[in-house]
Amino acid sequence: MKKKFIIIITLFALLLPSVILAEDVGSLSNLKDYYANQAKKARELANQKQQEAAQIQAQIQNVNGQIEQTTASLNETADQIDQTQKKINDLQSQINDQNYQLGVEKDKLGGVISSWYMEGEDSLLEAVLSSGNVSDLVSKHSYYDSIKQQMEGQLEKIGLIKKELSVAKDQADGNLQNLATLKKTQEDEKNYLQGRKSMKNALLNNTTKAISDLQTEQKDAEAKVAELQGKIDKIRAASVGAGGDVVSTTDSSWYYRQNDSRWNDYKIGNYSTIGLYGCLLTSLTMVAKFYGKDYDPVSAAGDSSFVHGGRYDGSLISTGVVSDGKSQLVDWSVIDDELSNNHPVIVGVSLGVDMGNSYGVSHFVVLKSKIGSNKYAMHDPLGESRGYRRDQIKAMRIIRP
Repeated sequence: MKKKFIIIITLFALLLPSVILAEDVGSLSNLKDYYANQAKKARELANQKQQEAAQIQAQIQNVNGQIEQTTASLNETADQIDQTQKKINDLQSQINDQNYQLGVEKDKLGGVISSWYMEGEDSLLEAVLSSGNVSDLVSKHSYYDSIKQQMEGQLEKIGLIKKELSVAKDQADGNLQNLATLKKTQEDEKNYLQGRKSMKNALLNNTTKAISDLQTEQKDAEAKVAELQGKIDKIRAASVGAGGDVVSTTDSSWYYRQNDSRWNDYKIGNYSTIGLYGCLLTSLTMVAKFYGKDYDPVSAAGDSSFVHGGRYDGSLISTGVVSDGKSQLVDWSVIDDELSNNHPVIVGVSLGVDMGNSYGVSHFVVLKSKIGSNKYAMHDPLGESRGYRRDQIKAMRIIRP
């Protein structure tokens, strides 16, 4: 009975790590999916808000066009008011001139009439007696009468001109009132449009802020996804034993761990750290050190094209010491040839985690040498005393100094 109990306890102890691993990976995967969904929602909402912002900007441009048109009309109305007022002032000046001229002509006519009648009957009799004949007297009377008619005609002409000017001034006054009403309407329209513009600008500012908040939310969620994926990768990688076709060696002359406390939390890109996602960078650093450059992962990150646009991107790595191209499908004959010429090779390992790349790899290690017919020695950034199966190696990166 005691022996059975010991066997059960032993089996439980052997199975416990895999049970805990499954639970950890499952819960982390669920949490990762949650944050990925949050990032997706934030991205979709941000895109929707960007469309709304574009529509608001178009509306603001339209309102600006209307304001410009109203302002132009308002300026034109103001010019018309100035011209009309000038015309009214000119007409008034002409009316004043005609009034003055009318007064002059009236005074002149009054003088002629006065001089004629002031002579009286005695003067008329004296004129008859003193004149050589009657025709002289008639001529004198005709002259006064002619002067009087001319003056009366001039007065009538001045009166007509004054009347025409008065009519024109009345029309100008009416136009001025209409223009003043039009100007008030245009000013009200402009004020209304400016109010609409202010509201649209406030709405645009709020929408722009919402976009910024959503983008921050998206980045935070994506960072959380990256962090959780890194933890999942570590758990999966840690479950791989030291056996297999590709095994770690204890040679540490050019070895680095990506989760070394000196740079574990160092950021690469916006969402990643060397400790979580630095296996490729650390592998590159080890190769650089192999070729004689005394890099550590931090200095290598600062001297590389490893980060593009603030995001982690391992599609192209280059420094002043080593460079490589994109990953390519693993070819063991090429790897054997590289290793035989003392060139380390970075290879991609599949740990069963979908990282969205062409080869299904989620971890990188450095092959140092070939041991035996189908076994290889490696430096694994996740630690020593580790191993992988040959069929887990899916890609390779050929390095040159």
